[in-house]
Amino acid sequence: LKFHPKKICKMKQILTANNLFSGEVIYLKSKKKWVDNPDEATVFDNQKESDKALAFANLQVGELVDAYLIDVELTPAGKLKPKTYREQLRSIGPTNYFHGKQAKKDKDDVRL
Repeated sequence: LKFHPKKICKMKQILTANNLFSGEVIYLKSKKKWVDNPDEATVFDNQKESDKALAFANLQVGELVDAYLIDVELTPAGKLKPKTYREQLRSIGPTNYFHGKQAKKDKDDVRL
């Protein structure tokens, strides 16, 4: 067996939460703007910046709930894809019928 050193991967994370009023899954685009499309989210590649963004989100008590960072990867098509199946499901919306994000879904969406 040959030893192959591990590739050094930079972390890639985005900040997600739920809008307190609509219940929609949202992603931080900038320090003052939340969006419902993860492809528009700010990607953090270092712990210091992601921690600052999370601290900012935790101050928005009356606007959002349950803010946390998720790991993402870049697809060959250049779109962000959450690494976990749970977050992939959250990014496309409810699975019981087409409404919200699913009604607007692009046929080329590769998140699932």
